[in-house]
Amino acid sequence: MYKGSNRSALLSQKMISEAMLRLLEEKSFQDISISDLCREAQISRQTFYTLFGSKENVITYELQNNCQYTPEGSDNESRANAFRDFCREYSRYIIEKKHIIGLLVKNDMMHCLYDTQYRTLMDCSSFIEDVSGDYRIFLIDFIASGMNSIARDYIQTGSSLNEETLSCLMLNLFSGHFFTEK
Repeated sequence: MYKGSNRSALLSQKMISEAMLRLLEEKSFQDISISDLCREAQISRQTFYTLFGSKENVITYELQNNCQYTPEGSDNESRANAFRDFCREYSRYIIEKKHIIGLLVKNDMMHCLYDTQYRTLMDCSSFIEDVSGDYRIFLIDFIASGMNSIARDYIQTGSSLNEETLSCLMLNLFSGHFFTEK
């Protein structure tokens, strides 16, 4: 996938990404051909292959540039408060990005969101910065997988939970609240 700074190439990437989203409104990802995508974006096949190489890379580009959740740095002194902030922010993210998450769910492509979120959390130096090595890898995998599943289920169930309720649900799930004795 192209990562340079050429304005023309960047504009073409944006046009291809927008074309992909328009086409996903009409048909499934599998049914979208490279020719369809190039025609919709008004670019050549050569341009497409130079910039993306595959249709899945277009989805990855869209997620990385317009639909990626990056945790904000937290001034909270406790990890619990920082994670509470994270759950609130991610709840807002799910609600705001409901449409594109819905397209991913409809096309069985939530793995693309997981991959993007995993890399983003791993690269975010302010996210659980005191955990390293294998523990960090497994912890971030667990969090990215869980958040991805929550986003998918939110869409599949047609949920209308508000941000506060969704955030509370996430916090309870990740804290093990439902496994404590009554």
